Amino acid sequence: MRESQIMFIQYMTGLLILVFGSFHFLLISALAPTTDKVLYSYTYLNGIRTLAGGTLYYSTVKAVYTSLMWGSVFELLLTFLVFHIFNGFRVILSEQFPGSKAEKIITYSVLIAAMIVFIWGSRTIVLMLNGGL
Repeated sequence: MRESQIMFIQYMTGLLILVFGSFHFLLISALAPTTDKVLYSYTYLNGIRTLAGGTLYYSTVKAVYTSLMWGSVFELLLTFLVFHIFNGFRVILSEQFPGSKAEKIITYSVLIAAMIVFIWGSRTIVLMLNGGL
């Protein structure tokens, strides 16, 4: 694949991260499965950040993370994030260490690291969809 095509995908994943990250933000705010529509609400009490209002219940968090729709959103967000982050690292390292041999080593090393992170993240999402650990 040509570098220009890879960079186009880099830009598109950045845009998709904004879209799916917004869904994630909405999930913990306006779309939260709680009466006050806030899943995580924090306040400062005596200088310590603590949960306010008791909105973070196990049942509400589990309702979110066992939903197939939200699991799909999280998996897509993970896919876009892993590609975007690790391709960014690859580009930065390739510019710092020019040369075809160095570029091959960098590309394969970053690919292996990205696959490990993606598999581990996907495993976590699947475990949560099945009711948690």
